[in-house]
Amino acid sequence: MKKNSPRKKNVSKKRNTSKKNSYPEANYITETGAIKKTRKKRYTKKKKNKVDFKEYLRKKAKAAWDARDVIIFAAVMLGFLASLHFMTSYNPGNESAICTVTSVEIVEHEDPYWTSGEFETEECGIIRSSKSPDGIPIRKYLQNFETGKKYRAYKSFDTRNDEFDFSVLRFEEIKE
Repeated sequence: MKKNSPRKKNVSKKRNTSKKNSYPEANYITETGAIKKTRKKRYTKKKKNKVDFKEYLRKKAKAAWDARDVIIFAAVMLGFLASLHFMTSYNPGNESAICTVTSVEIVEHEDPYWTSGEFETEECGIIRSSKSPDGIPIRKYLQNFETGKKYRAYKSFDTRNDEFDFSVLRFEEIKE
């Protein structure tokens, strides 16, 4: 604007300055309209290096989401290896006992489809079996046992550490 402009005469300098930008009179030069430079430091709030827990979880979740293909692949491989182990080793510790069968009894339960067998043996006490191998019906499987013969009894997983009165998965006849 020009020096002799009519607008400049009517407008005071205070009205042109906003409240936010107003400065104390000591910092204002009236002749030139300039602001004095002062050496006062303005204090600003410094950012702390504190990590927010929610931010930390978000970063970890994002990293896990980005690596989901690798995680899924690793889980599938572990599952495959575990299934190979359990399929190839029928009884991992080869937990078995050699027993002489003295009597075989068919036990019927309230459910007509569930039948089990109890074997009295000299060395192992009473052995229970509720499954037959190779899909043979359990009644036919239990009728094939001969008293006085020795059989290798493969213990079930939950009773593999018991020496007497355990349950078995299958029997093998021992030929002498």
